[in-house]
Amino acid sequence: MNTVYLSPLRRQYTAQTRQRILDTAIASIQGGEVESLTIAGVAKQAGVTERTVYRHFQTREELLKAVWPHMQSRVGTAGFPHDVPSLLAAPARLYPRFDAEAGAVRASMYSQAGREVRTSANPERQKAFMACLAQAMPGADDATRRRRAAVIQMIGSSHGWACLKDYWGLDTEEAARAAREAIALLLGQDPNEIATEGAKT
Repeated sequence: MNTVYLSPLRRQYTAQTRQRILDTAIASIQGGEVESLTIAGVAKQAGVTERTVYRHFQTREELLKAVWPHMQSRVGTAGFPHDVPSLLAAPARLYPRFDAEAGAVRASMYSQAGREVRTSANPERQKAFMACLAQAMPGADDATRRRRAAVIQMIGSSHGWACLKDYWGLDTEEAARAAREAIALLLGQDPNEIATEGAKT
């Protein structure tokens, strides 16, 4: 059996090439049109050959599935809240990052590949949100916690961000504040106190 040795330098170059391809793919869909993404286009914009792209991603669909987790790491949405303060802080932390990657974020919301990536993380996501709700509402039953966790997750996500900005015309700061206040209410907390705390930090 032949084993191919990859030097640390070669591994670093391979990782950098992969990242450049993914960054280029994200840039190419900033207009929000996933359908316009092609292997040939990404290769040209990344300054590599199509063969190089195929070495990392065998199909366009495989490339797309890798794009969304990479974008999430850039936006900072990787990982889930672990306590009540992290739930409340999420909109102010994430909404400006969604702005910075708006086209790609919107594309991920409505593409099949983006939905598949988000759905694959559902069990871990639900467990994290339910743990936060148990912390905030120890006396509530599981059904109540589940309903509120579902709405809180939606408010703090790109879908909440898009709704508040697109349908209500709120700027990023006001959208984040509205989301934070709504999350506070769902957690059984006083949104006025939460808003005051947020303004001090």
